[in-house]
Formats: sequence, C-alpha cells, structure tokens
Amino acid sequence: MHLVKNENKEHPFLLDEEFFENFTSHHTRKNYLVDINQFLEWISFYYQFDDYDQIRRIHIIKFRNFLSETGGHNDEPCSPKTINRKLASLSTYFNFLVEKNLAPANPVTSVKRPRAEVKSPTNALKKEQVLEIFNEIEKNKNSGPLHKALLVTFFTTGLRKSEILNLKIKHFRRHGDNHILEFIGKGGKLGKKLLNPVCIMAIEEYLAWMRENERETAPNDWLFQPTRNPSNPEYLNKPLNPKTINEIIDRYSKKVGIGHKVTPHSARATFISAILDIGVDIYVVAREVNHASVKTTQEYDKRRKKLLESPVMKIDWE
Repeated sequence: MHLVKNENKEHPFLLDEEFFENFTSHHTRKNYLVDINQFLEWISFYYQFDDYDQIRRIHIIKFRNFLSETGGHNDEPCSPKTINRKLASLSTYFNFLVEKNLAPANPVTSVKRPRAEVKSPTNALKKEQVLEIFNEIEKNKNSGPLHKALLVTFFTTGLRKSEILNLKIKHFRRHGDNHILEFIGKGGKLGKKLLNPVCIMAIEEYLAWMRENERETAPNDWLFQPTRNPSNPEYLNKPLNPKTINEIIDRYSKKVGIGHKVTPHSARATFISAILDIGVDIYVVAREVNHASVKTTQEYDKRRKKLLESPVMKIDWE
C-alpha cells in the first residue's frame, strides 16, 4: 500500500495510489482523481477534517447539495449526470478504503442520487453539416488526408475520443469481405467496429499519403499520428494530443459556419442520432456504441420530441 499526498491539491488527505493504478485507462484515472480531490478539498475547507474516519453520510449529502447549487464550472450548478458520476467515484473509492481498513464504512451508501435527466440537448449535427466539413477538409493540401481520415472515423463509427486516440495501424484490418477497427473501450474491454465504405476509403487514402511521405506505417505504429512535432521534429510516431483533436474538429466546424461548439462527443452524438433516425432499434444502437444502459442512448433520440409522429396517429378508429 502506498499512500501519498497530492501536492497540487489543497487538502491534507493521503491518497492511495493502488486505487488509481487499478484502472487501465489514463482518462478514467484522471476523472477519479479530479472527483475525489474536489470532495476532499471541499470537506477539509468547510469542516477542517484530515482523516477519512471523520467523514459521515451527512457530509456526503451536504456535498451533493453543494454540487447541485454551485459546484460546477464558474460556480454553476452541476448537471444530475455529473453529480451521479462524482458520487459514484466517491462510493468506489470509499469501498476501497473500507477494504483496506482505512475507513470504517462507506458514507456514500444510501445517499439519494438526483434523477439523471439531460440538462441540454446533444450537439448532434445534420448530415448536410457533416458533408460540408468533409468537403472543407479537401481544401487542405497539407494535413487534409489525416484530418479527413480522423473526422470520418469519428462521424461514421461513434467511437469515443480515447478509443480513437489509442488505435494502431494493426487495428485497421480486413474481416472477410469487410474492414474493421479493433479498439479498447471503457474498462479495458476489447471491441470491434465494422467500418462504413466511406471510412475505409478515407483511412486507406491517409495511409497511402503516409507512405508517400515516408512516414512509419508498421503494424505497431500509431494509426493517427501528428503531422509535426515542434519539440522534436524527428519524432512523429506518437498518438495525437487530445487537445489537437478538439482543435481540428472546432476549426472545420467554424469554417463551414456552424454556430455552436462542435466536439468529438458531438461526432459521437451525430452517429447515434443518425442511426436512430433511420429506424435502428434502440437496443441495437446501445450495443453498437457500448452504452451500459439503453437509458443513455435515449438521451440522443430526437424522435421522442416529434409529437406529430406519435404512433397514435397510425391507429384507425373509424
């Protein structure tokens, strides 16, 4: 057991490294660290606690209420979904502490969670907007092949940013008469994604462009590599920076006149909404995008809002 103080945070609690290292995803470890540190900073500021033994259920309830009132960015309320995630992070950590005899009980147990409602609609794009973005990329004679392969993969697979970031060239391969991407999903689960022909063409054109420019394309090399590296110009065989992906998507969406912020999650939302709109069963869609619950998939279902398309109008009562 290795207890360490996180020097970057303003609380006296020691954190157990074993808990965080148990998660294979860097993204997951980071989220747990942020959520747990926020709670420990809050409770040490308001109650001057410095030991897990002092924390009780009432303190978790008060923290939940704080999140719902001013606990978000710029002192805005957190969404119910965010609050539930933070409470789940705390509950998992306290279960670990109890197991290690570092806390007497899990104070998060039985604390009522807010109803998970969608705070705002997802920024899913229309088909025409996506095609405008693809066409705009064609004008980029320098990084165009990379950008097109990257964004086509986002919009036609619904994969998460972390899943696309970790792809290697060997993960793009033939599967019978089709092509697939093998990826590592949430919780380290291995998955396979059947690719749309548009995506296959974009990736193949990108790999051909890589070879023409004498870039590394061995099976274990990263699939989506940066076109330049200011700190080390010779070292390009590495995954893209997550911020770079956000900047690429944001840049092209602004160029085609999209008035709201477009992110990698917008691309995922677009994919989910598109296959729901063509009538694919919602349970099939949930499996396709690896949602743990179909309730998450329902957040993307715009069909629920189309009152005039209610099936009640299809019943003939005459």
